[in-house]
Amino acid sequence: MVGYNQEKSLINGLILVVISDLGPELIANISPIREEDALVTALHMVSLAGLEDSVQEDDSKIIGPLPVKGTPDYRALYYSHNLKATGATDERLIEHGAKVGVILIFDTSELPKIRRAAGLVEPYLKLYMSKVGETGELTRKYAQDMYTHIVDIITKPSVRTFYITEESINEYLDPGYIAKEDNIMVLDESSKKMFLLAKKGISPFILRQLRKSVDKANTELYHGAFQVVRLESFEEIEPLLLKHGIKVR
Repeated sequence: MVGYNQEKSLINGLILVVISDLGPELIANISPIREEDALVTALHMVSLAGLEDSVQEDDSKIIGPLPVKGTPDYRALYYSHNLKATGATDERLIEHGAKVGVILIFDTSELPKIRRAAGLVEPYLKLYMSKVGETGELTRKYAQDMYTHIVDIITKPSVRTFYITEESINEYLDPGYIAKEDNIMVLDESSKKMFLLAKKGISPFILRQLRKSVDKANTELYHGAFQVVRLESFEEIEPLLLKHGIKVR
């Protein structure tokens, strides 16, 4: 909790913890939560994440909103990841790695927005975690940088990119690239528009399925507040992609 500076943001803090065979190690508590409550909260969420793993139908690694120990004023999202355990001698740690938990703290009054935040920040958490190879690289500075980055993502209007199939809509793991062979959706929060660009020659039936996926994302993420715009070519979206440094590969 030392050095915590609460910003006017949907996120009120971040807790970074490593769970190994020796128990939880609090790497950083950049939040208004007391250290002992942060540890207990982390343990609860690790246990819940383990239960979720056995029943979850998708590949999401984020769960919540969940209660926070010691206060009714906050809720949390928990993101789990596995990293190589630095200097491990235990065979289980060597084989499976150590579990890393990122806990994002929110004000309870913001509950309607927290689920939107989950879908927004998960790709960036995945990308940020890919920058380190083992637990020894996790530091308070790393946690602070992650927190600042996530606050910026949620606070500032952004452009998000997705690829769409008949069954699902998926955010690109690397937000800086989209694949030209995919059916894509580009979401512009500034203009409140969702741009749908389907592959050439696609059947009307599949196109309807894609449109249903986009409409569903609009409802779940933004309560239907965005305008869905169908595009015919990459040229129509190119200025927006260039403005935000998004490349087509």
